[in-house]
Amino acid sequence: MRATLLPYALAVSALSLLVAAAACSDEAGSKPDAGTTADAGEDATASFDTGKPLSVPVPATGRAYVKLETPEVVTPADPATDKGWDIAFEGLEVYSNSGPSGSGAALVFGPLDQVVFVGDTSPDVPFLSPDKSGGAFNRWYFYEGAPNHGLHSRFHTFGVKDGSKLWKVQIISYYGTRDGAPVSALYKFRYAEVTPAGSGPIQVVENMDGTAGGAAAPPTEKSECIDLGTGARSMLTPDEARASNAWHLCFRRQDISVNGEQGGPRGVGAVDFDADQTAGEKITDIIERTPESEQAKFDAINAQSFEGQELRGDRIISGFTGLWTERGANPAKPGKFAWLVVGADGKSRYLVGFASFTGATATAPGTIEMRVKPVK
Repeated sequence: MRATLLPYALAVSALSLLVAAAACSDEAGSKPDAGTTADAGEDATASFDTGKPLSVPVPATGRAYVKLETPEVVTPADPATDKGWDIAFEGLEVYSNSGPSGSGAALVFGPLDQVVFVGDTSPDVPFLSPDKSGGAFNRWYFYEGAPNHGLHSRFHTFGVKDGSKLWKVQIISYYGTRDGAPVSALYKFRYAEVTPAGSGPIQVVENMDGTAGGAAAPPTEKSECIDLGTGARSMLTPDEARASNAWHLCFRRQDISVNGEQGGPRGVGAVDFDADQTAGEKITDIIERTPESEQAKFDAINAQSFEGQELRGDRIISGFTGLWTERGANPAKPGKFAWLVVGADGKSRYLVGFASFTGATATAPGTIEMRVKPVK
């Protein structure tokens, strides 16, 4: 039973329309983030040796900037305004020249199977993502590739903290119905307050409106936010949300924002209690998860579960965030994946892969050996 999609067959048809709209406008820089689409291989060399090699020494402090056309490491005069770089490395983070990271129109999709490097044409992907604000909910879903192009909840359980108040949240579905028709980005999720004495009653929210006018809609379109304490729901633009204390979580297309740090002024923090599972999850396992099968995991979260956890608001993330390295590796190791990157010009397309790190630590890659391949 594919209970993550409501109903699955109809909802996928609706998502296909969304995907088509995204594909027509992916140079506009308004694409949502993608989930894991491939499994790591043991050796990326065979797939990556068709690209151009580039060594990128990542400094102990600051960023290393890369122009993919050449490819080469560059030193922009002003990274905030210079469109002469496409991606940048800082510690174990990778940023693209877009959104809050730069003035360019760069976009990213991945991870993709490393075998994609064999081809000379841009792989078919449903959407591309600019840099944006995001946090604990960044990987709440798993993207199922062609032909279904479905988004499945991983059924991770998230913790949310506002002052002394705690809640647990689990996303059930990305698909809902409106006027009898299936619609993407109408979320269903459950949550409950967590106290030292236990958990409060479970609240189930349906048709939480994250549609925001569709993938190509301007940022002036509103989407729905919720206060977990009162259950009050409000429609806000991203700018309005960043200035408002009236919400804990905001839903916008595939993105779920937290009202803390760059997400908003309320000081809310969140954590994915199941984050360590993300890198190893496979679509064959995820599509079998249901609200019933994951109920016990949700119920098990208590006040003690929050102890020792880093709860944070939204920060700058890119399409690479959390997935381009092997989670928990010490020293750091690259994930054996391919990535599709649209350059800062919003037109040029490249496949990017990371073959190895030299001199890496637990928190820094040292020198990155990467491959870059322009595609049509």
